[in-house]
Amino acid sequence: MNDLPNMMLDIAKALGEEFLYILPYLAIGVLFEAIIRTLKWHVKIRKALTHYGILAIPMATLLGVASPLCACATLPLVISLLVAGLPLAPAMALLVTSPLMSPASFTMLSGMLGTNWALTVLVCAVLLGLFAGYATHFLRRKGFAEEDVFRKALPQGDFHDPDYPVEELRCECGQQLSHRVNRCTHNKLLVFLARFWEGSLKISKFVLIGLVIEVVALKTIPDAENWIIGMLGGDGIVPIFALTLAAIPLHLPQVTASSLLFGLYMPEPGQAIALAKGAGIAMLVGGPVTALPVMAVFISMFKPRVLMLYITLCVGGTIALALIFRALPISI
Repeated sequence: MNDLPNMMLDIAKALGEEFLYILPYLAIGVLFEAIIRTLKWHVKIRKALTHYGILAIPMATLLGVASPLCACATLPLVISLLVAGLPLAPAMALLVTSPLMSPASFTMLSGMLGTNWALTVLVCAVLLGLFAGYATHFLRRKGFAEEDVFRKALPQGDFHDPDYPVEELRCECGQQLSHRVNRCTHNKLLVFLARFWEGSLKISKFVLIGLVIEVVALKTIPDAENWIIGMLGGDGIVPIFALTLAAIPLHLPQVTASSLLFGLYMPEPGQAIALAKGAGIAMLVGGPVTALPVMAVFISMFKPRVLMLYITLCVGGTIALALIFRALPISI
């Protein structure tokens, strides 16, 4: 008990050092996302998705990796696009890729785990999005046409309307600071600053969650570092399956997953990473795509077979990518 103040001080010091190291990367990522949201580039691309047929799948995949939206924000968007006539295949591609990559995720991964890992996750996100999209397209006549996926018909109307009757889909973006600033001033600079502030708070929260878990575990659990690194640094296939399946019930956004790994493999800024390819992909890809809030909306809005398709594509695709990268004669 007498060591508790010293332990808390050590935890605070380690947390502060790690957060300060990744702060510039966080700022750069949030800056890019604020620019994209202010200029509404992702909205313009999104509106074009319903007009490109089979080409909408690669377009949705690219939108997913470029969009600043997280999985929880993407799902209502996907549902609105389905109601507007977008086929399930590009909608699935967008839903799979969105939690895996964004401008902020790329810069944070580069800063915390290195550029090679950021590029690897980007490639995995694109491949998984294309796989999910085209697999869903080929299953369209097997009960996955857009008119057959919802549990019940959704009321017509705008999800942004505060009176929209389906609470799970009702968008609260009108209450965001940036929207209030836009309504009051219509000044793009002020709107940009408000979006930068919103992004900083959102992403910092998820980064801190990962860092706190990592630092507290290392400081309080005996031999935690050796046990965790043994799992994440092993080249066998058991860690791939174990980490992929263990991540399913966790809410593990991309920046949270990468910040969890950051302190384990970079205790000194700039230190090289010994993270195994297969295990790293299992955690950095498998964790974000199976977020619990997304599963909850899936269960309430979609027929069970759509949820099973999503989980199968995400889990099966993650394991396949991890095994493929593990076998490739490349280093990350």
